[in-house]
Amino acid sequence: MSRFEEEQIRVEAHIRQVPGWTGRDITMEPAIPVLASPSWRGVDGSPWRVRDKASGDSLFVKLMHADAAFYIDVACAFQAAQRASELGIGPHVFLADAGSGALVLEDLDAGWRTATLERMLEKDIVDRVLAARRRFHDGPALPRSSGVFEEIERFHGEARAASGQLPADADWLLAELRYAGEALTPGRRQPMPSHGDGNVSNIMISDAGDIRLIDWDRAGNADPLEDIGSFLAEAFDQEPEARDAFARSQGGFDEAAYNRAWLYGVADDLRWGLIGTLVAARSPRNTLEFHKFASWRLVRCRMAVHSPRFGEALRRI
Repeated sequence: MSRFEEEQIRVEAHIRQVPGWTGRDITMEPAIPVLASPSWRGVDGSPWRVRDKASGDSLFVKLMHADAAFYIDVACAFQAAQRASELGIGPHVFLADAGSGALVLEDLDAGWRTATLERMLEKDIVDRVLAARRRFHDGPALPRSSGVFEEIERFHGEARAASGQLPADADWLLAELRYAGEALTPGRRQPMPSHGDGNVSNIMISDAGDIRLIDWDRAGNADPLEDIGSFLAEAFDQEPEARDAFARSQGGFDEAAYNRAWLYGVADDLRWGLIGTLVAARSPRNTLEFHKFASWRLVRCRMAVHSPRFGEALRRI
């Protein structure tokens, strides 16, 4: 039996546990194209769409991949997804089975689109995204806590042990970000529940302009500026727009806080570069461009660390 057929069996078994779906005549198909590069979309778990043949109703099913276990705490991720569902900032969760790694969600299909960088030029959309993140920050603690600098140390060590294809300057990047982490430590904010992944493709936008945050796989407790910084780094190529969005989200511009968020965004690039390197070294899914994704995140990190802006941000925290 192929992996595709095995997943179909798993998907149907979980769909039948959803109230009202026990006896429906259904079709199943992969929901979206899986892309490691450039957007890391659908990589952490196989995405499936299940549709009722008679009514057209549909559900979205995600089956977590075993090779993502080193950077995803499934129980924490599913708890975060359920909380986002309750807050109305994420799709409704119908079933979350952490033991089997299956998540059944509201299908944001008709009337919804995945966000793009072009949509991040719309201030009202960006403000809604940041407001949703802040709303999640205000909730009770999640079961996982791990800051970006601690994860960089862990993933770098694991990448070396796995003989991952790291660039020649990987140790230099690590040293520079280690220095930044030490500089940020005294003023770190109290860890708060966070989405943990600034990827713009983790935002769904309805035709009416409503937003939902999806893929809570990296959720955990962290400095809220880390959560904001990872989003700003992903959403904006130019700093003026990032500064404006940050100021609107904070009710005014705080220079030190913004520079902290900016440095967290740089660190997040190194973290994801290391994650991509590790998955490329370990995963049997060798048709996906994990290394290409890792290379891009490391290039962007390198550009930031080389720039005068890096030292300026450290001075201004």
